[in-house]
Amino acid sequence: MWLAGRPRPQRRVAGGAHSSPSPPRRQRQVVASAPPALEQSRLLHRLLHRLSPSAPARCDGAPPAPTAASELEGKVTHLMELLKAHESRDAEASRLQQALQRQEEADAAKLVELMRRQEAASAAAVEEAKAAIEAQLVERFREEQAAAAEAHSAQLQQLSAEHSTQLQQAAALLEAQAREKFETAVAHERVIAREAQEQAVLAERLAYLSALKQLELDVDVLTRVLAPTVYLMQSFPTSLCLPLRARRPPPRAPARHPFCAATP
Repeated sequence: MWLAGRPRPQRRVAGGAHSSPSPPRRQRQVVASAPPALEQSRLLHRLLHRLSPSAPARCDGAPPAPTAASELEGKVTHLMELLKAHESRDAEASRLQQALQRQEEADAAKLVELMRRQEAASAAAVEEAKAAIEAQLVERFREEQAAAAEAHSAQLQQLSAEHSTQLQQAAALLEAQAREKFETAVAHERVIAREAQEQAVLAERLAYLSALKQLELDVDVLTRVLAPTVYLMQSFPTSLCLPLRARRPPPRAPARHPFCAATP
């Protein structure tokens, strides 16, 4: 009885979990490799036909004695009963195996469906997590952009203030340079004007000296011309004084020297 100690397969409970492990693979192989029942019955019939001798003559009124053939026939009958029991067990095992296979297929389909649902749920969760992370990243990016804009505005204000300061400094420097150039030009013009004035004064002095020399010459000539008249006036003052006084022109204001008029 090679199937007497075989454990019965247990059905799975809801949710895909087994209440007990499935039959071992070795026992399945034994069931699959067992000879068919028809072949076993044929072998037993052949064995019975070979071993059964001719029936012995019976004694008058005595019960038939057990012979080897009857014993063998009983054994064969017992073996046939065992074979039928084995066949029924094999059929039951086959049905159980088919039912188990169908249950496993159904459980596999349920498991696949459950895995698909879990995968869909996990995909939805992943998408939600992605959306949340993207929202966080967008918010952080906006905050960083706002901070960068504030920093850029502050930097622009600082640069504008520095540029204004530099412009003021440059304007002051240009004004100082322009003032210095103007003062230099004024000083140069003053030097030129002073030189021109000195040259004009020198020319005027030279002209005055020339006029003075000419006047001295004229006075000398006039003195020479008037010398006889002076002599006559000194010699005869009464006769010549009146006509001379009558003809004398009125006195003029003394002329100032040009050098004295030019100098302060």
